[in-house]
Amino acid sequence: MKRANIIFGIIAIIIAGFVFNQLASFPDAQPDEVGADFFPRLLANGLGLSGIVLIINTLVSKNPETDEGPSFNLKSLLRAFISFIAVLVYCLSLDLFGFIASSILFLTFMMFLLQERNIIKMMTISAAITASVFVIFSEFLLIDLPLGTLYGF
Repeated sequence: MKRANIIFGIIAIIIAGFVFNQLASFPDAQPDEVGADFFPRLLANGLGLSGIVLIINTLVSKNPETDEGPSFNLKSLLRAFISFIAVLVYCLSLDLFGFIASSILFLTFMMFLLQERNIIKMMTISAAITASVFVIFSEFLLIDLPLGTLYGF
């Protein structure tokens, strides 16, 4: 597993470097505004840092090297396929239902798929995450999220 961790760490660093290279072509923002490159730069920093941490943790780990790969079973593969379909449905529903309704339903479904069964907890967490993302994007990053054509917006 050590070899795989090092390879994935290097891939993460390479992808982060590619994103930084592409961000050089983004227009410069005004001094008092957040530019279009802010969020991708933030994600690239996190990805690159995660790759570095993965490599360092793997190299200093005292666990013996094993080449055991991940184990797959039919239930986990089915859950992955359902998750993929859910993401597609979520993306397609954004224009019709809008970000808020689609996100709350999507997050609730994903928590149910991951074995959470407390409906109050699922709805509360989904609403809080959706509201937080909506406020961050609309108020701080000044990015309009789809409100949905079904509601006349």
